[in-house]
Amino acid sequence: MTTGTGTEGFSLGAEEVQQTILILNLSVAQIDLSITEGDHSVNALIDSFTYMSKHIEEIQKSSEGIFDLVADNEAAQAYNALLTSETAELANKMQQAIIAFQFYDKLSQRLNHVSHGLSGLAEIVSHEMRVNNREEWEAFKKSVRKGTTMREEEELFELIFDQHLPVEEAIDIMCSRMRERMNEKKEESVDEDEIELF
Repeated sequence: MTTGTGTEGFSLGAEEVQQTILILNLSVAQIDLSITEGDHSVNALIDSFTYMSKHIEEIQKSSEGIFDLVADNEAAQAYNALLTSETAELANKMQQAIIAFQFYDKLSQRLNHVSHGLSGLAEIVSHEMRVNNREEWEAFKKSVRKGTTMREEEELFELIFDQHLPVEEAIDIMCSRMRERMNEKKEESVDEDEIELF
């Protein structure tokens, strides 16, 4: 018997199919639950950072106001310089946190795509007529590919489905590419900072 995956003489029994579906559904539920919990935590962090950002601005304004009142006092100048430096450092750390939030957003999107893919797979495997139909598998593969909205997802899909690379090798390649892109972005941001200074 030929299955939809092209494997000769192999098919899952009813019990194996049922267990496969249960594992897929469990995986989907775990991913969805993790995304929900993560969203709550990140939203709380975003609220906190927004609150802190507003207060940093107020501290900077107050510092400038105090300095204007006692501009000829050397001690006040020293304290103002320290306060300005500390608020600048804090603002920089908050910017780094915002970048981390952007990473979480990408992670959340990827997990959503994985969840949809696993749900679609469970749907096909649960129907005997569909699991043995090559057209069903091709349509499913196309729908998964269509759901790859990020560059890294599309490249990973190509490495695994088009080039048939082992998963570990595909991951190594993508990790290397992503590191290179992060370094390029860091260099670009340094250049942009230099331009802004002038």
